[in-house]
Amino acid sequence: MTQGDGTRVDAICTYRKEPSDPTLDRVGLYHQVSNTTKGITQLGPYSLDKGSLYVNATAASPGTGKFTVNFTITNLQYSSGLSNPYSAKFNATARVLTVLLSQLFQKSSIHSVYTGCRMMAFRPAPKNEGTGVDAVCAYKIDSAASQFDRVTVYHEVSSKTNGITNLGIYSLDQESLYINDYHEAHLLPSASPAPPLAREGHFTVNFTVTNLLYTSALGNPNSKKFIAAKKTLTYLLDRVLKNSSLSPVYTGCTVVVLRSVKNREGTAMDAVCTYRANATTTEFDRIKVYHELSEMTASCTELGPYRLDAPSFYVSGYNELQPGLSVDSTTPPLSPAIRNFTLNFTITNLQFTADLAMPNSKKFKSTEKVMYYYVDSLLQKSSIGPAYIGCKITAFRSKKSKYDTGVDATCSYRDEPSDPKFNRVIVYHELSNMTNGITKMGHYSLNSQSLYIDDYNELHSSCKYI
Repeated sequence: MTQGDGTRVDAICTYRKEPSDPTLDRVGLYHQVSNTTKGITQLGPYSLDKGSLYVNATAASPGTGKFTVNFTITNLQYSSGLSNPYSAKFNATARVLTVLLSQLFQKSSIHSVYTGCRMMAFRPAPKNEGTGVDAVCAYKIDSAASQFDRVTVYHEVSSKTNGITNLGIYSLDQESLYINDYHEAHLLPSASPAPPLAREGHFTVNFTVTNLLYTSALGNPNSKKFIAAKKTLTYLLDRVLKNSSLSPVYTGCTVVVLRSVKNREGTAMDAVCTYRANATTTEFDRIKVYHELSEMTASCTELGPYRLDAPSFYVSGYNELQPGLSVDSTTPPLSPAIRNFTLNFTITNLQFTADLAMPNSKKFKSTEKVMYYYVDSLLQKSSIGPAYIGCKITAFRSKKSKYDTGVDATCSYRDEPSDPKFNRVIVYHELSNMTNGITKMGHYSLNSQSLYIDDYNELHSSCKYI
């Protein structure tokens, strides 16, 4: 917000609009949201500004208009990872396309009112091996600004994508563009078609730089700091990939986004890289490339002057240090140098509901993210911190009291000779001290007798957790 002491949230929500479905009553919905947020004061762990809630611009503020954008990318091969909104591959691809669409619309007739796009879905293209893209974009409805004209925007997008053929690193199907369901058929020349160009393949590289302090300038693609960091990272990626098995077909990388991680203590990078893919080219093997890059970056820890967070290193969504978080189930088993331990505790101010038992539910995933943040922060400060890799929340459980929720997690750490040794008693005491005697973790209250580290508990040493 203007004073810098708060954060404003803009969201686009969707609903079915069939004849049998109820129409949207924004006033009724506004009152329902007000009632379930204690008079617009609290949303989960967040405190709200009472005068800030708008549902479809119910109060006196500029309204928000929405329009859809649909197109097909012909050089992005569809895979199952793109169908999962929570996968690393979906999120990396969504971030790249969001940036490219924003750059496009910020140079169009709606640049002054455009507020952003959100990727809703990726789908297999019907005519080729490409990927269909569905996005919803938003703009402010301001009487002083020109009105949104889908025909005008369609022509502008067509012009800025070289006749609907190119969007940044992506090649487009010329017949696939729709702006708010508006589409114009393109007349194809009757002359003999030119021989097909070699197909271009893409893969993503993601990692976190721990010795590059994030600043707002790194979030601005036009800033000098972003451009300088982009040049350095691109050069370093080029150097390692040109020494990999991809070298004969590798054509280059583009750093698309730099993001803040761990309260701006580090900077995460998302890059899209390309290679020539034709009949004589072997298929891209992300596991092989991951291993090659791992060897050339001292096990994903060093890239030139940059220090990397090894668990954050992904090649096309593949990572071996975050068990269960890769895009698909082809990840090999943990290395013998990786060990696991269990972590269990009970929260006394989180009411258990049925959707917390469903790993695919929105409530499970949102609670999982918050929980991971708190647990991750604690274990990084513990004696196991230098070897700690990460935790995965495996379950939320109901307890005797309806206001209590049990949490089960599996955590991983490196077990190399140079790493600190895991001692469950020591870790138990450290977490006890950092949670005020096992009573408080962030905004959550804990049952002081509920903490178990690898089944170790000092108050119920003869019992297993229930």
